[in-house]
Amino acid sequence: MARPEEALTPRVETFSASGFPSSIAGLITSELPGSGTVVITGGTTAAKIYGHLDPSKWDGLDVFFSDERCVPHNDDASNFKMAAELFLGASTARVHRMEGELDPDIGAARYHDAIAPFVADGIDLLLLGMGADCHVGALYPYSPALEVADYCAAVKRPDGLGGLTLTPQAMLGAKAIRVLVTGTAKAEAVVRVLKGDEEIEKCPARLLAQHTDVVFWLDEGAASLL
Repeated sequence: MARPEEALTPRVETFSASGFPSSIAGLITSELPGSGTVVITGGTTAAKIYGHLDPSKWDGLDVFFSDERCVPHNDDASNFKMAAELFLGASTARVHRMEGELDPDIGAARYHDAIAPFVADGIDLLLLGMGADCHVGALYPYSPALEVADYCAAVKRPDGLGGLTLTPQAMLGAKAIRVLVTGTAKAEAVVRVLKGDEEIEKCPARLLAQHTDVVFWLDEGAASLL
């Protein structure tokens, strides 16, 4: 995958570490479509935010996931389980989980088929986290999934688990992308993504440079090197 032609210049909004979860929950709620499609992320940052969300605001939405570990839906490592326990389980949203218990290639093919009509119509809101290695979803540096044409791909994760992830083709089909990043451990990655010129293979989050509506929501630690 080629380097973006221009440096990434999204909006950047910074919040105090203590106020980040409630502030971001409020912003997410304000950007939810009245009816439509939202893709949510997993991870520790998301887990801190999701408990502040009002489940009723998600009623009637179609909710997908950016990535998942290849574990059963009731496993503690499951992004679906985390989101269901914190807010989705109390809503009437139509939740489309990644079937991590299946063979990864089969699970990826089934999720491609499930999300394809929604990508075609335009996903209203995509929420992503970002790792210290600049991964988004489960698109890690030098992942073959960066070049997959389908909307979902099976991947190998650094933690040794198999995984499923939306591909760049699916992510860039969203109308709006919001990236949630916290902690000083990710401050260098933030600089690499926002101010660097690395190729996407090495710095996957730079694929977002191809999108016109990206906002990075950072806490003070993540923004400390900007």
